[in-house]
Amino acid sequence: MPFLSAFARLTLLTCLLTALSACGLPRSGPYYSEITGAQGPEGYGFHVVPLTPDVARITRIDEQRGFSVSFLEARAEAPYTLSRGDVLSITVWENIDEGLLNPQGIGATPLPNSQIDEGGRIFVPYIGLIPAAGRTISQLRNAVQTALAEKTLNPQVDIFRVDAQGRLVSVQGVVNAPGLYPIEPATTHLLPMMARAGGVSIDAEVVRLKLRRGRIQGDIWLQDLYDDPTQDVHLRTGDAIIAERDRRIFTALGAVAGPQTIQFPTRDLSVITALGTVGGLSEFTADATGVFLFRDEPVEISQRLFPGREITEPQRVAYVIDLTQPAGMFLARDFMMRDGDTVYVTNAPFVRWLKILSTVTPLVNTAGATRSLGGF
Repeated sequence: MPFLSAFARLTLLTCLLTALSACGLPRSGPYYSEITGAQGPEGYGFHVVPLTPDVARITRIDEQRGFSVSFLEARAEAPYTLSRGDVLSITVWENIDEGLLNPQGIGATPLPNSQIDEGGRIFVPYIGLIPAAGRTISQLRNAVQTALAEKTLNPQVDIFRVDAQGRLVSVQGVVNAPGLYPIEPATTHLLPMMARAGGVSIDAEVVRLKLRRGRIQGDIWLQDLYDDPTQDVHLRTGDAIIAERDRRIFTALGAVAGPQTIQFPTRDLSVITALGTVGGLSEFTADATGVFLFRDEPVEISQRLFPGREITEPQRVAYVIDLTQPAGMFLARDFMMRDGDTVYVTNAPFVRWLKILSTVTPLVNTAGATRSLGGF
C-alpha cells in the first residue's frame, strides 16, 4: 500500500503538471518558441529576423534634420529700416520764439507714440503723411526736417524707435520666456532669438525647433543647430519658432525591471540604452537569448531586408537579439530605436516550470493531508 500510495501521488503530480502546462498560467507575454514559431503570413504575418551587423546597418535611419534651401537662402531682414506698425518718438526743435509747433516758445515739441500706419506712412502736424516704412531713421529724420523747413525756421528733428511692432517673431514652447520679440540688429538669426527668449528650459539634446514661415515649415534638432552654424538661418517678420520636446516613445515589456512606455531620453537611442533606461533585464526571470524588438518597417527598408521579394507595403518585423553573447551587446548598442518600437524580453524556460510547481505544490500537500485524515 505505501508503494501504491507513492505511485498514486506521482501520477497525480504528473497529471497536474501536464494539465497546467497546457492551460493559461499568468505570464507577461509569449515565450521565445511561440514568437519564432508564429512568423510568416500563415501565422501572425510578421518576420523574425536575427540581428546582425548588416541588419543594424540596413535599418539605421539618420535622425539628423536641417532647413531647406528656401530657409537657408532667405534674405535677412533689414533691422535698421522702419516697418509698418513700428512706434516712433519724434521731437522737433524750432529756433524762433513763436514756432510752428510750439507757439508758446518752449523750444522742443515732442510727438510721442507716432505709429507707422498700414500704408507705411507716419503723420506729422503741418506736414501730413510722410512715407516711413523701408526708410532708416536718419532718412526719415532728413525727410521730416526738410518738409518742416518750408514751414518754420531751421528746425531740428530727433527720431527714435520706441517699439519695433512691425517686425515681430513668435517664440513658443519649452523656452524660459515665450513671447513676441522684435527682429533687432542683435536678433536677426535663429540662435540669438532663442537666447533672447531665455533659451530652452529642458535638456537641449531632446529639443526640436520648428520654424514656420507662411505655409512652409522647417525643423532641426537644437543640438545640430549648435553644431552647424550654417543652419542658423535669418529670421523674417511673422516667423514662428516652436521649441518642443522630442515626442518619440518606445515601450518595454516582459522580463525587464520596469515595464513602461517612455519618451526617448536622447536623440539617437540604441536598444542597449533603451533597456538601461527601464532598469535592464530582470535578473531572475529574463531569457537574455530572447530579446525582441517589434517594429513596422517601411517599404524601402523592407526591400533591403528581404531582397528578391516583391514588397509594396510595410512589413512587421520581430528582431531577435542574443545578449548572452558578447557580440550581442555590441549589436544592441549599434541597433537604433525608432518611434513606436516595442522591446520585449522573454521569460527564461525554467520560469514557466517554477510557476507550475508553485501552483501544484499546495494541491499535492492538500492531497497528502486529506489522505492522512482518512487513515490511509
